[in-house]
Amino acid sequence: MERSRIEDAVLAAGAVVVVPFGTRVAAQGEVPPAEALDGRAYALLFGAGLVLVARRRFPWAVLVTTLACCSALVALNYPFGPVFLTLSVALYTVTAHRPVPHGVCAFLLSGTALVAADSSAGADMSGPGSMPVWYASMLLPYGIGLVVRANRRALLATAEAEAARAERRAQEERARQERRAQEERLAIAREIHDVLGHSLTLINMRAGAALHVASRRPRPGGDGPDAPDASAASDASEPLEALESIKKISKEALRELRTTLGTVREHGSRPGADRLPELVASMGGAGVEIELNVTGEASAAAGHVIYRIVQESLTNVLRHSGARRAVVTVGRSAGHSTVTVTDDGAAPAGPEGSGITGMRARAEALGGTLTAGPREGGGFTVEARLPDRLPLRSVP
Repeated sequence: MERSRIEDAVLAAGAVVVVPFGTRVAAQGEVPPAEALDGRAYALLFGAGLVLVARRRFPWAVLVTTLACCSALVALNYPFGPVFLTLSVALYTVTAHRPVPHGVCAFLLSGTALVAADSSAGADMSGPGSMPVWYASMLLPYGIGLVVRANRRALLATAEAEAARAERRAQEERARQERRAQEERLAIAREIHDVLGHSLTLINMRAGAALHVASRRPRPGGDGPDAPDASAASDASEPLEALESIKKISKEALRELRTTLGTVREHGSRPGADRLPELVASMGGAGVEIELNVTGEASAAAGHVIYRIVQESLTNVLRHSGARRAVVTVGRSAGHSTVTVTDDGAAPAGPEGSGITGMRARAEALGGTLTAGPREGGGFTVEARLPDRLPLRSVP
């Protein structure tokens, strides 16, 4: 059974005991002139108390039943006693658990029925006594019911507001987590783009060079123009050197990919500005002369971003510009690190590609700026200015 039903059952059991006993005690001082209690009176007393067991399930039915029992006791001139407490409980229940108009109707109905019953018993209704008394006696349970109803609605409104706030907080937290996850996915995508774009470009160029040299090698046993000469011996070593370079570059690319993916789980170390000489050396022999100038030590916060900007810029030089020379300059001034990559090739036509967009996103995530575009006299320039300190949110 529900808790409310158990409480109503206990209340009804107590009323069945208390109401008849209390009325019998009260009758000792009221009989006569009141009528003595008989079987009919006790039936009304027991009925008024017993129906309280269903007061919350059928509040109007309980009110009508208790009102009928109390009115009958008054009309038949039986002694007054605690039976009117059952009517007060029924009136309170209707007022507290039903809309306000129901409570008003229940109050008026109860007072009017008791006044009518008292009048039928021969009471004098012409004076100021009986009518105000009966209505006043119903006013207390009606008022208590209104207060309880208002408090219940206030508590319900507070609980709903708190639930709404909790749901909003949960939604905001889910949105924050989704944003963080999206930022992490974008950061990983940029890392993989930079690593693969750079490494595969070098591998492609090395493999192309090896195939070109291999296609010019003389066939064994040939003569005439295709016969072996002195330069053939030197050309023979070039494919081997290209293959060695491809092996080294691919091994380094795999290592960087493992490091990048490892940061998702354990935030592994990532290449910084101190590895720029290795990066430039790995691109040696690709047909572009690269000059590296580093003045001062870049901050730890900017080191990885500088590395990726230089890597992507040089990859673009090899892939798109047709340049013969590129200059990388990394410096540090008060509170800022700067990196500039210039080349003497042809500036790419059309809108910015994903590489420049990614470089700019890295710089802005650190709180810095990046510009890229053709320079006067030919060539292309990428220039970034990066603060030493991290902003409040992490750098991808």
